[in-house]
Amino acid sequence: MKMKNKITIAFILALLVSVLNIKAQMRVHLINVGQGSATLIEFPCAAILVDAGGESNALFNSSDSLKTYLDDFFERRADLNHTLQCVYLTHPHKDHTLGIPVILQSPFVIKNAVTDGLEEGSGKSGQIKLHRAAQDADENNDPNDDIGFEALTTAEIGSSGFTNAVVDPVNCSGINPVIKILWGTSATNPGWNKTAFDNENNHSLVIRIEYGTSSLIITGDLEDIAQSNLIAKYNGTNLLDADVYLVGHHGSKNGSSLNLLNKITPKMALIGMGDPNRKLSWTAWDYGHPNKGILDRLQNKLTETRTSFHVQAGTGKRTFVDYIVSKAIYATGWEHNVLLEADAAGNWHKVESFLVPSLVNINTATLTELQTLPGIGAIKAQAIIDFRTTHGNFTSIDQLDNVPGIGPVTINLLRPYVRL
Repeated sequence: MKMKNKITIAFILALLVSVLNIKAQMRVHLINVGQGSATLIEFPCAAILVDAGGESNALFNSSDSLKTYLDDFFERRADLNHTLQCVYLTHPHKDHTLGIPVILQSPFVIKNAVTDGLEEGSGKSGQIKLHRAAQDADENNDPNDDIGFEALTTAEIGSSGFTNAVVDPVNCSGINPVIKILWGTSATNPGWNKTAFDNENNHSLVIRIEYGTSSLIITGDLEDIAQSNLIAKYNGTNLLDADVYLVGHHGSKNGSSLNLLNKITPKMALIGMGDPNRKLSWTAWDYGHPNKGILDRLQNKLTETRTSFHVQAGTGKRTFVDYIVSKAIYATGWEHNVLLEADAAGNWHKVESFLVPSLVNINTATLTELQTLPGIGAIKAQAIIDFRTTHGNFTSIDQLDNVPGIGPVTINLLRPYVRL
C-alpha cells in the first residue's frame, strides 16, 4: 500500500511539473482575422491583445473569428477570468480596430489600453470606442472598472523606449515579461512630405515584448519613411533586435525595409493577412499581400526553417505567382491561426494546438481530416467525399450547400477552416 501511495504521489508531482512547464512559457497567438491583425500574447499569469481588426465581407467576418478564438482561449485559461491586462491598438485603421466592440462586451474585461491617441482614419470608430470606454470608466464612481490609459507620442518616448504600469501591467512571478513602446504618434512633422505625415500608418505604435531572452517586435503598419526614423532613434542599442517579427503592414512592399530587417535580425516571422483566394475588395487578393519581394527579403534574413511548401505571392494588386516558402514564415492567410511558443532562454517553436486547427482542403481531405472540422462528423464527411467523387472538385465553399446535411449555417461556421 505504501509503495502504491508513493507511485501515485510521484505521478501527481510529475503531472504538476509537466503542467507548470507548459504554462511557464510565452505564447504568441496570431489570430486569423483575415486581411488584418490581432495578436494575443499569453504569459503564465496574464494575457494581452495587440490590435483587434480584420476583414469583413460576404465571405469572412473577422469579429466572429476574433470572438470565437478568445472564447476558446479563456475557456482553456479559466484562471485569467476573461481578463486582458492590456489592449494595444497600433493605429486607427479598421483592419486593426474593427473588432473592438467584441472585446468591450461581457464577459471580457480590459484592465489597460494603449493607443497612438489618434481619432482619425478608417478604423477611428473602434479606436474612439476604446478611448471612450476608458473615459467612461474613469468618470463613474466605481474604481474597480477603471481602465488605465496611455496615448503615446514619439516625442515622449526616450532612447530606451517607454514603459510604465499601464504599458506593462503584467507581473508574473519567476520570469516577468518586459513590455515597451518604441514609437507612437509624431505630433510634429519630422521632415516627411505631407502625404507621409498624414498617413496614420506612420504613427503606428511599435511594441517590443521580452520574456527572459526571448523577444517579439510588432511594428503595426509603419512604412519605409517612418522606419528610417525608428532605426535612427535606436541607433547604438539592441532594442530593435528580436527573435520574432510580426511583419509590418501585412507583408506589403513598403512595410519591411531591408535596413529594418538588418536591425531586427529575426529568427521567425508572422504575417497577419487574408486568404488570397477571397477575390473581393479590401482583401489580400486586392492588395497583393504578401508581396513577393518582402518574402524574398524574409527568406534571406530568417535563420529558422520550416518544411517547404507552395503559397501565392503578390507581384502587384490582384496579381500573384506560385512561391515556395522554406524559412520560418507563418501567415494566417496560409494556415488559419498560428501559435508560437517561447521559453525564457530564447527557444521558439510552432505549436500544433486544438486552438489553431490547420486549414482543411475539402477537395483532397480524407474522411478523418474532414471530421476535424466544426460540426462535421463521419456522416457529413462521407457525404462531402461522395459529392466530390460524383461531381468533381468544389470550386467554391458555397457549393457545400449541395451536400446532404450541410446548410448555410454550417458553411459559415466552416469558412475560416477550409480551403479549396
